[in-house]
Amino acid sequence: MTPGKGVLVLDIGTESVRAAIVDQNGSIVALRAKNTDFFSPFAGWAEQKPEEWWSLSGDCIRAITSQYPDFAITAIGIGAQMHAVVPVDGEGNLLMEKVPIWCDKRSAGVCENMQKEIPRKSQIEKTANLLIPSWTGPKIKWIKDQLPDVYRKTRVFLTAKDYLNYQFTGAFFTDFSEASGSFLFSWKTRNWDTELLQLFGIEPEKLPDIVPSSTIIGRVKPEVARNLGLKPEISVICGAGDMLCLLLGGGMFQEGRSCDVTGTAADVSVFSPQPLLTEHLMNIHHAIDGWISFGILDSGGGSLKWLRETFYQREDGTKLSYATVDDDARKVAAGANGLLFFPYLMGERLLGSPQARGSFFGLLPGHRKEHLARAVLEGVCFDLKLSLDEIERLYQGRIAEISVIGGGARSALWCQIKADIYRKKVFTLIESEGGIIGAAMLACSATTGEEVRKVGERWLQVKEVFHPDTGTEEAYARQYRLFTEFHALFQGAYALY
Repeated sequence: MTPGKGVLVLDIGTESVRAAIVDQNGSIVALRAKNTDFFSPFAGWAEQKPEEWWSLSGDCIRAITSQYPDFAITAIGIGAQMHAVVPVDGEGNLLMEKVPIWCDKRSAGVCENMQKEIPRKSQIEKTANLLIPSWTGPKIKWIKDQLPDVYRKTRVFLTAKDYLNYQFTGAFFTDFSEASGSFLFSWKTRNWDTELLQLFGIEPEKLPDIVPSSTIIGRVKPEVARNLGLKPEISVICGAGDMLCLLLGGGMFQEGRSCDVTGTAADVSVFSPQPLLTEHLMNIHHAIDGWISFGILDSGGGSLKWLRETFYQREDGTKLSYATVDDDARKVAAGANGLLFFPYLMGERLLGSPQARGSFFGLLPGHRKEHLARAVLEGVCFDLKLSLDEIERLYQGRIAEISVIGGGARSALWCQIKADIYRKKVFTLIESEGGIIGAAMLACSATTGEEVRKVGERWLQVKEVFHPDTGTEEAYARQYRLFTEFHALFQGAYALY
């Protein structure tokens, strides 16, 4: 048999590190994973160890290369959790054992102070986003204020992906996706913003050069190749944030494409040539030319997980399957007999209050567990439709269909509910590992010269299509109207928390 040929991909998530081989046809040949540690020593802090990302990546790569020693790896591409801040010195040494990651909120005070300096309108005009603790800029400012010795010694601040790229190549780079998630990046000039850097007191030389995600930034160092069982001089691609890789793998490689991603969090997005400037959406530069404008719900699949853990456990503590939850929800007609669920177990970001709480509204004596199950599935979709409505209000084009990816795509019932509530065609894809496939698409394009769009058209195949059911239209129109009205009314109550 002729040895295979393809790319090696790393997927650095919050819960695990994964390595995969993807062949030239977009098929995953091998996949290995290792769980990561998570630390939260204080309220609002979220930390991980960069050295663990690297060591676990090595473990996964060695497991794959030992099993497939003859597979010809032409490039390495990385998709990783976004918005981490990794300070390294001039020798490339880590200056913090544990670093703040995407969900770290310790810079909330920094953001509060900076809000006085930058009006909300100016924030959006400059960066296409509002200032929030998730972005890397406020995290760097926090390090400068609270850990001045670390800041002084820092040669460059890297993200998770860029730190691993440095370990492979010894080169400092970042891509447009991560740069645009910093609040230090001008969307108009597509470069670091001098005024914002001055305002935050951050020297521009402490930030890496920005290159397109599919840029070859270097080759694997000989000693690293030997340690990992790789051939020397393999090309390393800059890569992109995991969200953008996931969207590429979900079919977002042509402008106007829209996607619903339901994992622990959930979001709905559109691929636009320019960011959609509004306080109600977030904007990240795509892994290819263009922007992803999206609304996000921090407890999308998380709401369903809560429901399962709370209502779908046997007496011995074992959990019933998500399919059981679907079976119950399927017994109930659209609209859950008037029951509404507001999926704000983790608060809201842009469409409401961070103090928002999850709640059921409209409970009656006739409601049972299956009504709660249906209401949770519908409530997540109603919230995402708020963002979809904002996208459609601003986007200069019609969104006719939406791909559905992430764990929520495994539920045919939930996909149908999405089609019914969004009133659009919804489809799933055969390959569910969108993040790995998206990173592989970038690496393949970089080494072969084939456009990412062409790679995507060749690799991705539709699995199932869901069309809006006209029989549910009236019920969902009524429920959505009530959802939006109560959503507005509840904001005052959330402020009491």
